[in-house]
Amino acid sequence: KWEDQKRFFCFSDKDAQLLAELNPIAREFVDEIVEALYDHLLEYEEARLYLNDAQTLERVKKAQKKYFLELTSGDYGKEYFDTRVRVGMTHQRMGIPPRLYMGSYAYYLQLVTPKIYAHPDFDPVKANNVFLALYKIINLDQELAISAYIHAVEDVVSKQSEEIMEMSTPILQIWEKIIAAPIIGTLDSQRTQQFMEHLLHKIVETNAHVALVDITGVPQIDTATAQHLIDTINAVKLLGAKVIITGIRPAIAQTLVHLGINLKDISTKPSMSAGLRMAIDMLAAR
Repeated sequence: KWEDQKRFFCFSDKDAQLLAELNPIAREFVDEIVEALYDHLLEYEEARLYLNDAQTLERVKKAQKKYFLELTSGDYGKEYFDTRVRVGMTHQRMGIPPRLYMGSYAYYLQLVTPKIYAHPDFDPVKANNVFLALYKIINLDQELAISAYIHAVEDVVSKQSEEIMEMSTPILQIWEKIIAAPIIGTLDSQRTQQFMEHLLHKIVETNAHVALVDITGVPQIDTATAQHLIDTINAVKLLGAKVIITGIRPAIAQTLVHLGINLKDISTKPSMSAGLRMAIDMLAAR
């Protein structure tokens, strides 16, 4: 995919060679460029929040010099790709907004471009080609960093969603061989599917024989959700356990009847306590 990205940005071996030729020249002015970059960044309060002491600033400048010289290394293989991806993920983890390092890329070009065109080794045509090669690799760097940043954010959101899901559908062992799963909030098909997976895992983990599924906190239910619940019950049976549904309120009962959902072979009780008594009786009868 990295090779495909380079082709998509029209970054060729010729561009890599031109940047390699720029590298020794870049080493001549890297200190000047990095100092000018951070002088610029420190004009903004938002940047000063992350560069708030001399030790941090010195460490970041050192890393930035290495990063800048890698732009003109001439080697843009997997190691280069991995390094750029880590930059985006690190910035996300530190809470640095993308506009700060996007702005840094733009300022890099503003600082470096006059150096390219003024250097005696480059005639106007070659200077244009070197500039375009640098422009391409900076665009590639931006794309990698932003994509990694977005991926890291999406990963955090996904984990938070899973944590919220577990909080809203806790599954607890309340008695020897008995687990309880009180469901709170609206049940859509996706949430019901995740609940089924969590419930089956907990049954295996605790070697439970009976699962109490309490739907007192479910305000409404549709055909698809009801069918998912029935599928969950059938899946539990395949594990050798039983399910007792508790807390079916009158409104939910009427909806299930209206939808034609058959609960004839499913154990139900009006409350969790009544369900627990039934579960204990089931265990005693085994």
